[in-house]
Amino acid sequence: MIGETPRLLTFQAGDSVLHRLDPRTKLLATFAVVAAALMASLPLGMIVAYAMGACIGLGAVHLLPQLWRVLRPLLVLIALFGVLITIVTPGHAIIHIAFIVPTTDGLLLAIRLGLQSLLIIYTTSLLSISTPPLAIADSLQWAFGWLERVRVPVRDVIAMVAIGLTFVPLLIEEAQKVIAAQRARGADLTMNALLEEDSMGALMIPLLLANLRRGEELAESMEARLYNTGRRTALHQYHFRRIDAYAAAIVLAFLVAVAVVSFVL
Repeated sequence: MIGETPRLLTFQAGDSVLHRLDPRTKLLATFAVVAAALMASLPLGMIVAYAMGACIGLGAVHLLPQLWRVLRPLLVLIALFGVLITIVTPGHAIIHIAFIVPTTDGLLLAIRLGLQSLLIIYTTSLLSISTPPLAIADSLQWAFGWLERVRVPVRDVIAMVAIGLTFVPLLIEEAQKVIAAQRARGADLTMNALLEEDSMGALMIPLLLANLRRGEELAESMEARLYNTGRRTALHQYHFRRIDAYAAAIVLAFLVAVAVVSFVL
Protein backbone atom coordinates (compact mmCIF):
# COMPACT_ATOMS: atom_id res chain seq x y z
CA MET A 1 0.00 0.00 0.00
CA ILE A 2 0.93 3.61 -0.44
CA GLY A 3 1.32 4.23 3.23
CA GLU A 4 3.87 1.44 3.56
CA THR A 5 6.04 2.33 0.56
CA PRO A 6 9.35 4.12 1.21
CA ARG A 7 9.55 7.46 -0.51
CA LEU A 8 11.88 7.32 -3.47
CA LEU A 9 12.74 10.97 -3.90
CA THR A 10 12.96 12.03 -0.26
CA PHE A 11 16.30 13.40 0.88
CA GLN A 12 17.73 11.56 3.89
CA ALA A 13 20.16 13.59 5.98
CA GLY A 14 23.39 11.91 7.01
CA ASP A 15 27.15 12.19 7.37
CA SER A 16 28.27 9.48 4.97
CA VAL A 17 30.93 9.88 2.29
CA LEU A 18 28.20 10.30 -0.30
CA HIS A 19 26.56 13.08 1.71
CA ARG A 20 29.86 14.94 2.08
CA LEU A 21 30.57 15.01 -1.65
CA ASP A 22 29.89 18.16 -3.62
CA PRO A 23 26.48 17.80 -5.33
CA ARG A 24 28.11 18.61 -8.67
CA THR A 25 30.45 15.65 -8.21
CA LYS A 26 27.50 13.37 -7.49
CA LEU A 27 25.64 14.68 -10.53
CA LEU A 28 28.64 14.05 -12.81
CA ALA A 29 29.08 10.59 -11.27
CA THR A 30 25.43 9.84 -12.02
CA PHE A 31 25.93 10.88 -15.64
CA ALA A 32 28.99 8.63 -15.78
CA VAL A 33 27.07 5.63 -14.45
CA VAL A 34 24.25 6.22 -16.94
CA ALA A 35 26.81 6.40 -19.75
CA ALA A 36 28.49 3.23 -18.49
CA ALA A 37 25.17 1.39 -18.29
CA LEU A 38 24.21 2.38 -21.84
CA MET A 39 27.50 1.38 -23.45
CA ALA A 40 28.27 -1.70 -21.33
CA SER A 41 28.41 -5.01 -23.14
CA LEU A 42 27.20 -8.36 -21.88
CA PRO A 43 28.52 -9.79 -19.65
CA LEU A 44 31.89 -8.19 -18.87
CA GLY A 45 30.79 -4.60 -19.39
CA MET A 46 27.77 -5.03 -17.12
CA ILE A 47 29.90 -6.61 -14.40
CA VAL A 48 32.24 -3.61 -14.38
CA ALA A 49 29.31 -1.17 -14.55
CA TYR A 50 27.61 -2.84 -11.57
CA ALA A 51 30.90 -2.84 -9.69
CA MET A 52 30.95 0.89 -10.32
CA GLY A 53 27.44 1.23 -8.87
CA ALA A 54 28.36 -0.92 -5.88
CA CYS A 55 31.40 1.25 -5.19
CA ILE A 56 29.17 4.34 -5.18
CA GLY A 57 26.71 2.60 -2.87
CA LEU A 58 29.49 1.90 -0.36
CA GLY A 59 29.64 5.66 0.16
CA ALA A 60 26.25 5.51 1.89
CA VAL A 61 25.78 1.95 3.13
CA HIS A 62 23.08 2.92 5.64
CA LEU A 63 20.82 4.06 2.76
CA LEU A 64 20.97 0.74 0.90
CA PRO A 65 18.26 -1.10 2.94
CA GLN A 66 15.76 1.68 2.28
CA LEU A 67 16.84 1.81 -1.35
CA TRP A 68 16.28 -1.94 -1.67
CA ARG A 69 12.73 -1.59 -0.34
CA VAL A 70 12.07 1.05 -2.99
CA LEU A 71 13.63 -0.89 -5.86
CA ARG A 72 12.09 -4.26 -4.98
CA PRO A 73 8.67 -3.55 -6.57
CA LEU A 74 10.41 -2.26 -9.69
CA LEU A 75 12.03 -5.66 -10.18
CA VAL A 76 8.58 -7.10 -10.87
CA LEU A 77 7.88 -4.46 -13.54
CA ILE A 78 11.30 -4.99 -15.11
CA ALA A 79 10.69 -8.75 -15.19
CA LEU A 80 7.26 -8.32 -16.80
CA PHE A 81 8.66 -6.00 -19.48
CA GLY A 82 11.50 -8.48 -19.99
CA VAL A 83 9.03 -11.29 -20.68
CA LEU A 84 7.14 -9.08 -23.12
CA ILE A 85 10.33 -8.08 -24.96
CA THR A 86 11.44 -11.73 -25.12
CA ILE A 87 8.16 -12.67 -26.79
CA VAL A 88 7.72 -9.80 -29.28
CA THR A 89 11.34 -9.52 -30.48
CA PRO A 90 11.96 -11.52 -33.67
CA GLY A 91 14.86 -13.94 -33.83
CA HIS A 92 15.83 -17.56 -33.22
CA ALA A 93 13.02 -19.28 -31.30
CA ILE A 94 13.85 -20.83 -27.95
CA ILE A 95 10.59 -22.78 -27.64
CA HIS A 96 7.12 -22.78 -29.18
CA ILE A 97 4.19 -22.50 -26.76
CA ALA A 98 1.08 -22.15 -28.94
CA PHE A 99 1.33 -18.62 -30.40
CA ILE A 100 3.92 -17.53 -27.80
CA VAL A 101 7.43 -17.79 -29.24
CA PRO A 102 10.24 -16.43 -27.01
CA THR A 103 13.44 -15.79 -28.94
CA THR A 104 17.12 -15.77 -28.09
CA ASP A 105 17.55 -12.23 -29.41
CA GLY A 106 14.61 -11.07 -27.33
CA LEU A 107 16.00 -12.71 -24.21
CA LEU A 108 19.39 -11.05 -24.63
CA LEU A 109 17.74 -7.68 -25.29
CA ALA A 110 15.49 -8.08 -22.23
CA ILE A 111 18.46 -8.93 -20.01
CA ARG A 112 20.43 -5.97 -21.30
CA LEU A 113 17.58 -3.46 -20.94
CA GLY A 114 16.64 -4.81 -17.51
CA LEU A 115 20.19 -4.53 -16.18
CA GLN A 116 20.58 -1.05 -17.66
CA SER A 117 17.27 0.17 -16.22
CA LEU A 118 18.00 -1.22 -12.77
CA LEU A 119 21.46 0.35 -12.59
CA ILE A 120 20.21 3.75 -13.80
CA ILE A 121 17.29 3.79 -11.34
CA TYR A 122 19.56 2.69 -8.51
CA THR A 123 22.12 5.44 -9.18
CA THR A 124 19.61 8.25 -9.67
CA SER A 125 17.82 7.14 -6.50
CA LEU A 126 21.07 7.33 -4.56
CA LEU A 127 21.54 10.85 -5.89
CA SER A 128 18.07 11.94 -4.83
CA ILE A 129 18.16 10.52 -1.30
CA SER A 130 21.69 11.77 -0.54
CA THR A 131 21.35 15.30 -2.00
CA PRO A 132 18.83 18.05 -1.13
CA PRO A 133 16.55 19.00 -4.06
CA LEU A 134 17.83 22.58 -4.17
CA ALA A 135 21.42 21.31 -4.31
CA ILE A 136 20.47 19.11 -7.28
CA ALA A 137 18.88 22.14 -8.94
CA ASP A 138 22.03 24.22 -8.40
CA SER A 139 24.15 21.40 -9.83
CA LEU A 140 21.94 21.15 -12.91
CA GLN A 141 22.23 24.90 -13.36
CA TRP A 142 26.02 24.58 -13.15
CA ALA A 143 26.05 21.73 -15.67
CA PHE A 144 23.57 23.10 -18.22
CA GLY A 145 23.67 26.85 -17.64
CA TRP A 146 25.61 27.34 -20.87
CA LEU A 147 22.45 26.42 -22.82
CA GLU A 148 20.99 29.79 -21.88
CA ARG A 149 23.31 31.32 -24.50
CA VAL A 150 21.23 29.59 -27.18
CA ARG A 151 17.97 30.73 -25.54
CA VAL A 152 17.10 27.44 -23.86
CA PRO A 153 15.00 28.18 -20.71
CA VAL A 154 17.32 26.25 -18.43
CA ARG A 155 16.28 28.02 -15.23
CA ASP A 156 12.60 27.33 -15.82
CA VAL A 157 13.22 23.65 -16.55
CA ILE A 158 15.45 23.28 -13.49
CA ALA A 159 12.86 25.06 -11.35
CA MET A 160 10.27 22.49 -12.46
CA VAL A 161 12.68 19.66 -11.62
CA ALA A 162 13.32 21.11 -8.15
CA ILE A 163 9.61 21.57 -7.53
CA GLY A 164 8.97 18.00 -8.60
CA LEU A 165 11.69 16.60 -6.34
CA THR A 166 10.27 18.62 -3.45
CA PHE A 167 6.57 18.00 -3.96
CA VAL A 168 6.49 14.30 -4.91
CA PRO A 169 7.18 13.28 -1.26
CA LEU A 170 4.54 15.80 -0.14
CA LEU A 171 2.08 14.26 -2.59
CA ILE A 172 2.73 10.81 -1.12
CA GLU A 173 2.24 12.18 2.41
CA GLU A 174 -1.01 13.81 1.30
CA ALA A 175 -2.16 10.50 -0.17
CA GLN A 176 -1.39 8.76 3.12
CA LYS A 177 -3.45 11.33 5.03
CA VAL A 178 -6.40 11.05 2.63
CA ILE A 179 -6.35 7.24 2.79
CA ALA A 180 -6.30 7.32 6.61
CA ALA A 181 -9.11 9.89 6.74
CA GLN A 182 -11.32 8.05 4.25
CA ARG A 183 -10.77 4.71 6.00
CA ALA A 184 -11.78 6.34 9.28
CA ARG A 185 -15.04 7.30 7.55
CA GLY A 186 -15.57 3.69 6.46
CA ALA A 187 -14.38 3.92 2.85
CA ASP A 188 -12.93 0.80 1.23
CA LEU A 189 -9.60 1.81 -0.30
CA THR A 190 -8.02 -1.54 -0.99
CA MET A 191 -6.25 -2.02 -4.33
CA ASN A 192 -9.27 -3.87 -5.79
CA ALA A 193 -11.72 -1.26 -4.54
CA LEU A 194 -9.72 1.57 -6.09
CA LEU A 195 -10.77 0.27 -9.50
CA GLU A 196 -14.33 1.31 -8.68
CA GLU A 197 -15.51 4.81 -9.54
CA ASP A 198 -16.71 5.79 -6.05
CA SER A 199 -13.54 4.66 -4.27
CA MET A 200 -11.33 6.34 -6.85
CA GLY A 201 -13.27 9.58 -6.42
CA ALA A 202 -12.90 9.40 -2.63
CA LEU A 203 -9.11 9.35 -3.11
CA MET A 204 -8.52 11.53 -6.16
CA ILE A 205 -10.85 14.48 -5.45
CA PRO A 206 -9.26 15.43 -2.08
CA LEU A 207 -5.79 14.91 -3.58
CA LEU A 208 -6.63 17.15 -6.54
CA LEU A 209 -8.05 19.91 -4.32
CA ALA A 210 -5.08 19.76 -1.93
CA ASN A 211 -2.55 19.98 -4.76
CA LEU A 212 -4.38 22.82 -6.47
CA ARG A 213 -4.27 24.71 -3.17
CA ARG A 214 -0.57 23.90 -2.72
CA GLY A 215 0.18 24.99 -6.29
CA GLU A 216 -1.59 28.30 -5.73
CA GLU A 217 0.40 28.89 -2.55
CA LEU A 218 3.62 28.08 -4.37
CA ALA A 219 2.80 30.50 -7.17
CA GLU A 220 2.11 33.27 -4.66
CA SER A 221 5.38 32.52 -2.83
CA MET A 222 7.41 32.63 -6.05
CA GLU A 223 5.72 35.88 -7.09
CA ALA A 224 6.41 37.41 -3.66
CA ARG A 225 10.10 36.50 -4.08
CA LEU A 226 10.17 38.19 -7.52
CA TYR A 227 10.98 34.94 -9.33
CA ASN A 228 12.11 35.39 -12.94
CA THR A 229 12.60 39.14 -12.60
CA GLY A 230 16.39 39.07 -12.84
CA ARG A 231 19.52 37.01 -12.33
CA ARG A 232 19.36 34.93 -9.18
CA THR A 233 22.19 33.79 -6.91
CA ALA A 234 22.54 30.64 -4.79
CA LEU A 235 22.43 30.71 -1.01
CA HIS A 236 25.16 28.06 -0.70
CA GLN A 237 28.41 28.33 -2.64
CA TYR A 238 29.85 24.91 -3.43
CA HIS A 239 33.55 24.17 -3.67
CA PHE A 240 35.30 21.06 -4.94
CA ARG A 241 37.49 19.42 -2.31
CA ARG A 242 40.05 16.65 -2.23
CA ILE A 243 37.38 14.02 -1.54
CA ASP A 244 35.63 15.09 -4.73
CA ALA A 245 38.85 14.63 -6.70
CA TYR A 246 39.25 11.11 -5.30
CA ALA A 247 35.64 10.23 -6.11
CA ALA A 248 35.94 11.64 -9.63
CA ALA A 249 39.12 9.66 -10.25
CA ILE A 250 37.46 6.41 -9.13
CA VAL A 251 34.38 7.00 -11.28
CA LEU A 252 36.52 7.93 -14.30
CA ALA A 253 38.62 4.79 -13.86
CA PHE A 254 35.50 2.62 -13.83
CA LEU A 255 34.09 4.44 -16.86
CA VAL A 256 37.29 3.83 -18.82
CA ALA A 257 37.25 0.18 -17.73
CA VAL A 258 33.67 -0.23 -18.99
CA ALA A 259 34.64 1.32 -22.34
CA VAL A 260 37.69 -0.94 -22.66
CA VAL A 261 35.92 -4.22 -21.89
CA SER A 262 32.94 -3.22 -24.05
CA PHE A 263 34.70 -2.00 -27.20
CA VAL A 264 38.28 -3.30 -27.07
CA LEU A 265 38.24 -6.77 -25.52
